[in-house]
Amino acid sequence: MTNAPIFILGSHKSGTSLLRSLLDDHPDLYVIPFETHFMASLGRWIKYSYRKQSPAVKAEYIQNLLQVLENYSKSKDRQADVVLSDIVDIDKAKEFLNKSEDIDTPEQALSLFNELLPEIIPEMGDPKGKRMVEKSVEHAEMAMELYRCFPHAQFIHIVKNPYANFVALRKFKSKDQGYPLVNKVFGSLETGYFFLDKNEKSLPNYKVLLYEDLARDPSTVLKGVADFLNITFDDKLLQPSLLGSPWSGNSAYGEFKGISSEFLDNWKDEIHPFEANLITQNLSHVLEKYGYERQRIIKGSWKRAKGESFKRYLYNRFYPYYLR
Repeated sequence: MTNAPIFILGSHKSGTSLLRSLLDDHPDLYVIPFETHFMASLGRWIKYSYRKQSPAVKAEYIQNLLQVLENYSKSKDRQADVVLSDIVDIDKAKEFLNKSEDIDTPEQALSLFNELLPEIIPEMGDPKGKRMVEKSVEHAEMAMELYRCFPHAQFIHIVKNPYANFVALRKFKSKDQGYPLVNKVFGSLETGYFFLDKNEKSLPNYKVLLYEDLARDPSTVLKGVADFLNITFDDKLLQPSLLGSPWSGNSAYGEFKGISSEFLDNWKDEIHPFEANLITQNLSHVLEKYGYERQRIIKGSWKRAKGESFKRYLYNRFYPYYLR
């Protein structure tokens, strides 16, 4: 188990970045500070609506990875996965990767990061003797393959109240494009829950934790995580960090200095009746399984949401009729 990778899984805006940041400064872990999307770069088939792609017979892994790193090096968006514009040395990345042979397997892809990261982010130090921690939201779809490639790997899947998760993702997508297409927001959550159900039933070493439990009682939850990973519990696990320095988060509710339950119920004031009813009618099985309160059907679905264009309004309101 010493060098078995740890994969953090969960829907977009469900708390995966927070969980990664809590593991960041543990002395036994080598935490990749960004979503690698290494399986996507290998050309895997992805159904996740915000990273959807068809399978590639021959993917150019090195070029795809370089594009991922270039995107991070240019990012200034605090609400995205992470801001690395002043951290990643993109010139060294190009120099290193241009000398590398192309990669064909997940084992090779993940191994490459052990060599690459100390070169382009010196603060990460030597990975020798540490367990790698990786998170990419679409990897829940590939967990079966990841388990086959890394039979001693451990998976932690974080789940957030579907109502709150919908609002968080919708707010994130609204800031640049106005009110988004509901099918993409809902589809991303539904895909995540679908693979969560399959993975939890099929894979060993698969731990599911609730975001709300983490926010309300971080000490108890993280002691459970430490036991699951067979690492020592350290108070550093209670402090979000990025490369060992305090991390202020990527929440739509602003920056934070630590784990907080302050905003857990904000979704109740921000959810549109149409959104709430969509979750209530189509994800009741998820609500029941993880103990979330099922909301009653409420009036107002046909009202236009803030920032929702007329075209999107029409598309969004008729979407539930052909959802099933």
